[in-house]
Amino acid sequence: MAGGFDAGIDTGRQGGLERSTLTAWRARIGADQSLGRNPTRYLRRVGQQGLDNHMETFHVDADPVEDFEEYLYWRPLSQLMVFSLLRTPCTTERTAELVRRFRSEFVLVGTQHLPGGGTVTQGGRTFRYSHPRHLVAVNNDEPFVQVSNTVADLAGVWVPIELLDGRPNEEWSMGPLVDDSPLARATAAYIASFANDVAVRRADIDTDTQVAVAELIRAALSSHRGDNFRAADSELYVREITGKLIEQNFRDPTFDVESIARLLFLSRRHLYRAFAGADQTPAVLIAQRRLAAAKALLVRDSRMSLREVAAACGFASAGTLSKRFRAEFDLTPSEFRKAVRAGEVSADG
Repeated sequence: MAGGFDAGIDTGRQGGLERSTLTAWRARIGADQSLGRNPTRYLRRVGQQGLDNHMETFHVDADPVEDFEEYLYWRPLSQLMVFSLLRTPCTTERTAELVRRFRSEFVLVGTQHLPGGGTVTQGGRTFRYSHPRHLVAVNNDEPFVQVSNTVADLAGVWVPIELLDGRPNEEWSMGPLVDDSPLARATAAYIASFANDVAVRRADIDTDTQVAVAELIRAALSSHRGDNFRAADSELYVREITGKLIEQNFRDPTFDVESIARLLFLSRRHLYRAFAGADQTPAVLIAQRRLAAAKALLVRDSRMSLREVAAACGFASAGTLSKRFRAEFDLTPSEFRKAVRAGEVSADG
């Protein structure tokens, strides 16, 4: 289904989710804030009928059956399949028979935001995951059992093994993974943001971005597979994720370095340590992105007041915008706008 969220909700049927939980989840994933017009797919499953209508590649069970309820956004891309869901406690199993019937050379990589967690069992080993932001990876081409012990809001991607392997002509050899290292938490935070933007908010995504996401995941998984991955690479990926978060959130005037650290489940000190060899700190990157957006609006829309420009670019006030703009460009926003019109400076100068 490519329509809006409300189009699929049948209020006459009951499930096990509290309406307040559903409302909070919708707000968190940005269900009403579209980033694009790309088609996405939406499903609501409830009770025994919902379990019976689940994907035939899995067997899903719940106890009690009548309390089962699930909301799912998912969107297939050219390289990845992205999803975001909310559901009551249940067990998802991919049996040996289902693996034989429905081959799937993908790795499921995801995370959970809500408190609580569950387990993943594969190859005779059981791993527990929980909030905050454990990174979970499971080979979909081998039998496994995943148990959600609490109401779960899972977000993640299905990634082709060939994009993660990095070792041609060798079979994928890693078992299930639950990781809460700094790099894993940063990766989990970015995956959740990416999944909600793409599957829920229908953002435009090109192939290069999809490959970059796969490379990020491979970096997080590589230390568990003996790949040649250096500690310094971890810092590079934290920087990359920070840049993505800034791009997604700079318009929010409350977004700052502490926000980034909180989203990545890192301390401020650890975050700045990742930028020790970089040209700019996270705070400078936020300021530069806001100023660049302000310059673009000042040139593009002459009808916007400075207050409107400031609000659109993450500045607390027009006065703050003017102060920061003059300090950076030696011109006030009004002077810059007039100079561009007169041809005295270039639009990006």
